Parts: sequence; structure tokens; C-alpha cells
Amino acid sequence: MRSRMIAIAVGFLCAAWLPQVIPVLGCICIALLTLVFAFYRRSTYNGVLLCFIAALLYASCWGSWQLSHKLPDQLLRSDWIVTGTLVDLPDSEAGVIRFNFKVDSMALHRLPNGSHNSPEIQKLLSDLNVRLLKLSWYKPSNNLIPGQYLKLAVRIKPPHGLVNPSGFDYERWLLINKIDATGYVREVIDKETDIDGGIAGLRHAMNQRIEQRYSESRDMALVQALTTGYKANFSQDDWELLRQSGTVHLAVISGLHIGFVALIGWWFGRVLSVLSPRFYGLPYCLSVLFAGIYMQVAGAEIPTQRAFIMVFVFMLSGLLKWYIDIWQRWWLALVCVLIFAPLAVLEVGFWLSFCAVALLIWFSQQPIRWYGVIKIQFLLLLGMLPLYLHFFSAISLVAPLVNIIAIPLLSILIVVIAINLAVSFFSISFFDGVERNLVDLFWTLVDLSAAQEWSYLTLDPPPLAVIVVAAIGALILLLPSGSLPKYMAVFFFLPLLGDQMRGDDLDTSPVPETSRLSAIVFDIGQGLSVVVEVGTYRLLYDTGPAYLSGSTAFERAVLPYLTQARIKQLEHMVLSHDDNDHVGGFSAVKKAVHIEQVFSSFDLSGEYDRSCKRGVKWRVGGVEFEFLSGSTGRNDNNRSCVLLISDGQCSLLLPGDIGKSVEASIVKRHQALKVNGPVTWLVASHHGSRSSSSELWLAAISPENIIFSAGYANAFNHPHPEVVKRAKAYGAQVYTTAKTGAVFLKSDAEGECTTTTMRQDEKRFWR
Repeated sequence: MRSRMIAIAVGFLCAAWLPQVIPVLGCICIALLTLVFAFYRRSTYNGVLLCFIAALLYASCWGSWQLSHKLPDQLLRSDWIVTGTLVDLPDSEAGVIRFNFKVDSMALHRLPNGSHNSPEIQKLLSDLNVRLLKLSWYKPSNNLIPGQYLKLAVRIKPPHGLVNPSGFDYERWLLINKIDATGYVREVIDKETDIDGGIAGLRHAMNQRIEQRYSESRDMALVQALTTGYKANFSQDDWELLRQSGTVHLAVISGLHIGFVALIGWWFGRVLSVLSPRFYGLPYCLSVLFAGIYMQVAGAEIPTQRAFIMVFVFMLSGLLKWYIDIWQRWWLALVCVLIFAPLAVLEVGFWLSFCAVALLIWFSQQPIRWYGVIKIQFLLLLGMLPLYLHFFSAISLVAPLVNIIAIPLLSILIVVIAINLAVSFFSISFFDGVERNLVDLFWTLVDLSAAQEWSYLTLDPPPLAVIVVAAIGALILLLPSGSLPKYMAVFFFLPLLGDQMRGDDLDTSPVPETSRLSAIVFDIGQGLSVVVEVGTYRLLYDTGPAYLSGSTAFERAVLPYLTQARIKQLEHMVLSHDDNDHVGGFSAVKKAVHIEQVFSSFDLSGEYDRSCKRGVKWRVGGVEFEFLSGSTGRNDNNRSCVLLISDGQCSLLLPGDIGKSVEASIVKRHQALKVNGPVTWLVASHHGSRSSSSELWLAAISPENIIFSAGYANAFNHPHPEVVKRAKAYGAQVYTTAKTGAVFLKSDAEGECTTTTMRQDEKRFWR
């Protein structure tokens, strides 16, 4: 049985990495061929094979079903009149409300190209079955309430996200959460005042009660997070403190909380079963009931659903008296979670939760002494270390000590909050003081632990092989005494220690003349950011935009790559011109990496400031850098730093946002642009605006490849169709980051100039 469940899990994992889903007809053919093979070639492994194929085909059909509801690309930036219900709790911040909207009906109002009546569009509309929208309402005129029935005018687009190396896969997240389109509200046409919010309405009422009791934002945020799963009121500083103290998993509802509530239900059922011995199954039923209610009140998000399924499987197997050991129950719970959410196998939380439960099962089978609780916390840290290194490259060293106090503290707090909320509806505030004291005590513990310099250890991302070897060392330490000598673990941790001592990218040795040019044009949205590398030398050209929420595109798109590549220093940085979409993330860059020198076309009033004037050049190894223009012009765009990079075989031209007049002046002054042949890569000026990329410019530099760094379905219609047509007319290969993801440019030792894209290199069926 266990081998078959392992085969099912492997089948789901293989399906998650498919570049495209297997068509339904293909699934039927594969299923029939497998059955025929198993029938005619009888083997003890037939059951394992059938389980693997069944999981693979099931996950593929699940993917096809989810994708069939997605808004088609042909309806991009379309306007609709939609009616439906606001589900879940809306997220309000910085003048915008974000919410999920369950669709009852949709009527197409307008398409950008006006082709409403074409047969193709009519066919798409007849097959359309959008279920859930993720919407933003900017400058809202009033609040929205869960369960509210609304009629909205919206502009929507298919699910889409930035695709960059080591970056967060937003499109996968949308698919997992069954969101079929995203967009924004243009107008609230009508809304019902009589609201039956159900569970979401109850959660909203509970949140309001909590807000009335707390003036301190982080106290309120903690109680809301533990009660209704609402985390929007935590600030970035709060998250950082929780991360450093190793208590993030306590401040958000996870398997630990669901398991604790299930345990309360179990003991409550045991007490009742003493009074009524006939109901032997009461503890199991109440355990599942309590966990299920808490899951619903917490918003029934994917992590809480996963925890509930685990509780349900473990309790059901006990209720039905299945004679299977606890490890088989663990595997059964894992398979059930994957059946409900096949892509969970790619989620960090999936691996963390199941590995933590596995470690607890392992420890429970060992002899437990009086100090067992303390020992288990340190063994959990050790056992989870490989996963922390792989997913986060960091670990909280104080977490075991903090959790010894914080876990029972939060457990008591959950009970007190539940009682307090129940009696608060009757205007009874007896438990307010107790609740406040427990909340204050938790935050005091977090502040004290996070304040220690050694509390949080950040490491350079180790290679996978090093993590696997370290995992073997951790396993040796976790084995019962007498299995293997504990000192052997030291040898397995030595590669990890050596990897960290190897140093970072602060290499001051000269770059060899044989070093070649490579660069990444990041999928940054409506903006620009390019990393150029020559050996150990790095240059960052622009940073991408900053957002109203306070975050930046640099942190989302570029920083994950720099972290994974262990890049901690930039020898040069170029800020092309003073527009948010190009330099909005500069402050985030300064916090993340060390910068030797900054070139800019505007006054930074800082220690790094140096103008990017025409004629400024430098050489790194065999690669030459030269500014063709910059710091002069009538406006910010025309003052952009225009940087030409060439290694004699391949060349990259970064023109910022210059217009046609500056292009003409550069062509006039630099007739030698084509001395070494055509420009290999041109990042189109101003994201492909009609004001740039003139015929004179393209004819002069004859780019072999043109890259448009533009946002998906942006309001400026970049790149403009005329510019794309013009680029193709000159024989250039065209790439748009919104369609291709990050674009990789590489010059190899043989003089080949290759161009690859993220979406092509890492195809996934959901994008």
C-alpha cells in the first residue's frame, strides 16, 4: 500500500512539471494502453504503475479543467458588466481595495479593437465560464462587505505574472486559487444593502469586533490573524520581527493551530464519551468538527485546507479502525491533499508541513523523557534545516527556545480569543484584560528574541548537492543512539561550512580578457531593469518601478536572482533617467547590495553620484562600456543614459527612454556604431513607444534582436504595433518581456550570441 501511495505522489510531481497538459483524448489513450499492458504482462509492480499513471492523468485533467475557465487571451483588456458576490475579506491599503469576486453573470461591454461581433469572439463568449475574479478598486468611494451582491463595470485580463529566474510564480498561485481573471473596477453600478455574508460575513463581524478593542495595530493584527486568518494589518516590520524570532508559523494559522483545535475537540469528545460510552466515535467526530469550523472561520485558505485534510484522514482511519500504521496514515493524508490540490506538490508550505509532521511522528516513536519537549524543538530545527536552507537560505537560531514558550502561550491565547469573541456579542468584556496581556507577552517575547544579533542567520544559497549531503548529516543526528556514531555527522556538514566560507562575490581580482558578455533583461512589468555580467563584474541598468504599497519591482523580479546567484556587490549601476518606472527601486537596491559607483542623468545628491556623459567609457576584461549620450536634453526621457556594451563579437545597446531626436543625434555623431557589425541586442527605447525606435535609428544600428521591456496589457499600448512592425521590417527578432518573461543574452567563447527566454526555457502548463 505504501509503495502505491508513493507512486501516486510521484505521479502528481511529474504532472506538475509538464510543459503542457495532456489532452483528454491523450489521457484516455494512455489509460487504455496502461491497462492493456498491465493485463498482458502481469507483475507485482502493476499496481504501482497503475497508481503512478492514474495520478499523472488525474493531475493533467485537473489542470485542463482549471485552464478551461481562464479568460482567453483574445479578450485581453476587455470591459465587462459583471454581477456576483464579494467572497472572502477584502484587503484595504493605500487607497485601494483588493477583493475576490464570485461571478454570477458577465456581459461584454467593449473590446479594445471593437471586434465584438466576429465569429471567433462570439464562439469564445459562448464557451466562457469564468468563476472567480481578483479585482482592485482604486480610490474607493466606500467600503465593501463580504457577501455583498454587486453589479460592477470592470476591465479584466487573463491571469498573468512576472516570470524571472528564482522569482515567485504568480500565475501558478492564481491557478491554485482558481482565479480565472484579474483586473480593476471602473464603476460600482449597483450593490445590495441586505447582506447575507455567511461565513465570510461572520469573519467580517469578528474582525470589526477585534478592531474596536485594539488601538495598537500589531496587537490587532495578531488577534485577527489567529482568529480569521486576516493578515493584511501586519506591517513589513512586524513580518521581519516574526521572521527573525522564528514565530511566523505561530502568527498565521497553519497546521499547528488546526491540530491544536482538533486536539481540543478530541478531549472534549473524550469527556462526553465518558458520560455516554455508547458513542465511542465522539472524540474523532468532534475533533474533525472543531478543526473544520476553525478552518472555515480562518478563511479556508490552501494551508488550512491542507491541515484539515491531514486531521480528517488521521481521525477517519481511527474512527473506522483501519489497521494501518501511522506512517501509512501520513502517506494517505499526503495523497488526499494532492487529490484536492495537485499543484500543492510545488508549494513550500506543503513540504514544510508534511516534513514537520513526519518528524513529530518519528520523535513520538522514540523514548520520551521529562526534557522531551525541549529536545524536540531543537531536533525539529535540525530536521527542518535542509528545507530552510533550500527554500529560505536562512534560519532562526532562537526559534527552539522561543517556541518552547510561544507555542503554549499562543494555544492559551486562541482559547481566550474564542471565548472572548463569543461573549463579546453579549457585551461582556470579562476576558479583555487576559487577552491583552497574552498578546503583549507574545510581542515582548518576539521583540526580545529578534533583538539578539545572533537570532537570525542568513546564508548564501547552498547548491542542492550540498543541501542533500547536509540532510544526511542531520539524519545521522536524528537517529536513535547506537545506530551510527554521532560524530560522523560532522563530516556531512563540512561541505556546507566550506560552501559558506568560500566567500561571496566581493572578488577584487582582475577580470580575465577572455571573459565574455552576458545579460538578463528582467520581466519587470512596465519599466526596465537589466543585469550585465562579465566574469565577476556586475552592472545594473535601472531598477524598475516602486509601488504605492511600498514594495518595488526590483524586490519581486531582480533581487531573488541576485540572492540565488550570491551577488552582493555591483561594480557599477546606471540610473538612466528620473522616472519611477526606471529608478523607483533605487532605495531597495542600496539596502540589498553594495554599490561601488552610480552613473545617472540627474542629481542624486549622494556619495555615488556621477553623470553619464557622452564619451565616458571603461573596459572590463574583453568587454568595453561606453556612454553614447546622457545628462543633456529638454526632458528626463531625452537625458537618458545611452550605454553601448560590446565584447567585439556581441553588443548590447541600452538607450533608456530617448526619443527620435536624440536617436538622430547619436546616429549623426557615431557613424562607427556598425564598425563591428550590427548591434546584436537592442533594448527598445521607451518600452516601444511611437516616440522612439525611428527608421533612421533602426537602419543605422541594424539590430539583430530587439527587446521590448513592457508591462502585460499596459495602459500605454507598449510596444506600439507600428514599432513592432517597423522592427520586423528591418529583420530583427522581436521579444516582449510580458510574453517571453526574462530574456537571457549570452556571448560564448566561440563568438556565438545566443538569446533565450524564461517562458521558453521553463515551460509550464499554467503559463
